Amino acid sequence: MKCFKDWAAADPQGPTAGDGVYLFRFVTGTGWKYYDQGSGWDCKDLGLSESAPFCISDPVTTAKPVTGAATSAKCPSAKTLQTLVELPKGWTFGGVECVKDWAGADPQGPKAGDGVYLFHFVTGTGWKYYGDGSGYDCKDLGLTEPAPFCIS
Repeated sequence: MKCFKDWAAADPQGPTAGDGVYLFRFVTGTGWKYYDQGSGWDCKDLGLSESAPFCISDPVTTAKPVTGAATSAKCPSAKTLQTLVELPKGWTFGGVECVKDWAGADPQGPKAGDGVYLFHFVTGTGWKYYGDGSGYDCKDLGLTEPAPFCIS
């Protein structure tokens, strides 16, 4: 187990374990929650300003943001969010729905499923990619009101 601030990475053990780890995040009010599984993460995507043992990149720096639109807390456009992730060729975001400092973007493409890309506004750094999936628990996101990208 490797811990850093409100993040923890656990190495799975077993007869067929690979080089991946499980990443967990501590959410105030709900406790530790599963975040992702992989072999390393970008510190910037996790909102970390210092290097963590499970990161494969440099931490967030004080460099100026690429676009001014991505730094406004106002609900971003689909086009703005498309600049923050690498979508498969031929894909776009069809629409964006925001609740507080969260934005869910609906991917549109030849084989699009029922998932949504989720973005979080971080004061001082702007909109950041959070993850993609079919739904999130509002409590895990710190939301007390319903959101279109929440399943509970």
